[in-house]
Amino acid sequence: MLIYDFETFKHDTLLGVLNEETGEVIQTWSIPEIKTLANKQLSNIWIGYNCEHYDKILLHGIWSGKLTTPDKVYACSNSVIGAQDADIPVFNVLGKHNITDYYSSPILSYDVMGDGSFMSLKQNEGFMGMDIVESVVPFDLDRPLTEEEKRDVEKYNRADLYGTLERFKQRKNSFRTKMLLVKEFGLPINYICKTNAKLTEAILLSQNKGMNTRLRKNFQLCDLPVNWEVPELKTIYDFFIGALKELEKHKWDTKKCDKKKLSMDLDILGVTHTFALGGVHGGIKNYICRPEDKKKIIWVDVSSLYPNILTKWDLLSRQVDKNGCIAFAGMVQTRMDIKKKLHDPSLTKEEKKELKDQAARYKLILNTTSGCMKDKFKKLYDPEYNTKMCMLGQLSLMDLVFRLRDVKRKPKPAWARNELEINSEGSYFKLIQSNTDGIALELLTDDAEDLIDKVCAEWEKDWRFSLEKTVADNLYEKDVNNYVFKDSDGKVKVKGAYVTKYDDNEQDTLAILAKAVVNYFIEGKDIRSTICNSENLATDYQMIKKLGNMYDTPTWKREYGDVEVQKVNRIFPSTDPKNGGLYKHKKSKDADVLDKVEGTPEHVLIYNKDIRGKKIGELDDIDYEWYVEEAQKRINDFLGIKPEKKTKRKKKEV
Repeated sequence: MLIYDFETFKHDTLLGVLNEETGEVIQTWSIPEIKTLANKQLSNIWIGYNCEHYDKILLHGIWSGKLTTPDKVYACSNSVIGAQDADIPVFNVLGKHNITDYYSSPILSYDVMGDGSFMSLKQNEGFMGMDIVESVVPFDLDRPLTEEEKRDVEKYNRADLYGTLERFKQRKNSFRTKMLLVKEFGLPINYICKTNAKLTEAILLSQNKGMNTRLRKNFQLCDLPVNWEVPELKTIYDFFIGALKELEKHKWDTKKCDKKKLSMDLDILGVTHTFALGGVHGGIKNYICRPEDKKKIIWVDVSSLYPNILTKWDLLSRQVDKNGCIAFAGMVQTRMDIKKKLHDPSLTKEEKKELKDQAARYKLILNTTSGCMKDKFKKLYDPEYNTKMCMLGQLSLMDLVFRLRDVKRKPKPAWARNELEINSEGSYFKLIQSNTDGIALELLTDDAEDLIDKVCAEWEKDWRFSLEKTVADNLYEKDVNNYVFKDSDGKVKVKGAYVTKYDDNEQDTLAILAKAVVNYFIEGKDIRSTICNSENLATDYQMIKKLGNMYDTPTWKREYGDVEVQKVNRIFPSTDPKNGGLYKHKKSKDADVLDKVEGTPEHVLIYNKDIRGKKIGELDDIDYEWYVEEAQKRINDFLGIKPEKKTKRKKKEV
């Protein structure tokens, strides 16, 4: 496999290629050599970053003889970049460069940028702790490059090749998953280079045989096993019917719809819930339960909710026929079976790996399908069924909540009730939160868990779903989208922007704050103990900041004068007063007007060198107090402690 990257100038074109297996790097400024190399390596897989919408176009144009000179390559490059900036489909501009056969190109090019990613390669290099190297040679030079400038561009290009390689290593499992899917379903080899969406629709639609009778189906929400006598459930149903009418009226274009008709707030057992097209969300703000409180929390989650809705209720896109539905249902069931099998202690490492590989490739299909159903440019487009899928999920979850509320219980005599049961006024649980595919409950009585298990079992039969139960004696919840807890098996679970970096290092920025917050709540560890440790990795403390297209002239304020820096920078808070802040200039403002980059300290250290493996104690003048204050703010937000209002001093009259 070959890692590749282009650098284009009006009079010069550079292609850099890194052999993933041997580590050999080839860099050439000759377009004939590039064409020869492309011909020679036509059977190989070319790997790039955002290459599907840039590098592959240039490589194909040179290989096919359409881009024969540097100025033609440069013109095509500008057209492609301009189309992306203007949010215009790239294929709209290829015709003017005679590249009409791009989408039938024999070049196998895998884009490591990934589906739905908007991070630049420089940002990812920063997240990984690598050198953040930007070219000092302007790309719009109207003259040939000097030899010295070429060497600088080669250095920049080489850094991007290694950055792409490291990103590929991070995402190699995704590549492997696509390879296995292509092999399993007998697809052409070039399908490993397709997006998740194109691969998914190709697999599902390849199962179609003969006339598709599902095209005439029309699923109705009123046929669901819901107790419509419950006023809240009927209110939710009426809201959904109104939302469907609004969507149908505007041909499923949500931008044209009245937003008030697509969202509704409703009180469910004392907790405000928001019902919308994407799911239901509701939770108690600042809910804190510690182990010493001696409470029991139960999480009840629907296993693979959306894939199961699509199969159990026949809501898969009507573009897929019965055979495709059977294949999809088989993937859903196989993946659920694998999750159970993986708990078998007798499995060997090889058996576990094989099962995980199979689960991963089916997960790609299952998780991509619903997104395709709401994208009008996809062959699986079926917005009505996708919307009804989300609505069914919300109704099923709320039906479970009210079944739990209304279950008949054998009353205890007054003398047998504990204090908690007396204060609960007959309720045996407290609803903490509902979130798309699951609910969290605080148990109030000794018989609560048995009652919940019984109701859940009946609900599973009626709704054709499987529920997973998680038990904990703690929960630290800022709101429905930000919480931390440790389950009865000792596994720490986190959700939300405040804490997600605790166990996710793919985009490593300020991970130390998430770790400090989680350690504080779960381990009772003082935040200074987590933060003020010179042995911690420096990448846990970094902030990666990138200038947007509306800005230029990134400026580091320093005691001896302003320093213009790169567009992407790695920064740390600094105790050195000589180091000022990081500023930017909005193109629409006067040249001397600079704005401070949001979310950055007053004094920063900019350090764009490689910090992989480096300890934070190896960097000078790091302001640990800044991290302590930021972590404390997050903890206070969990606890519901509002910041003190700063009193404004009255201006003295002169």
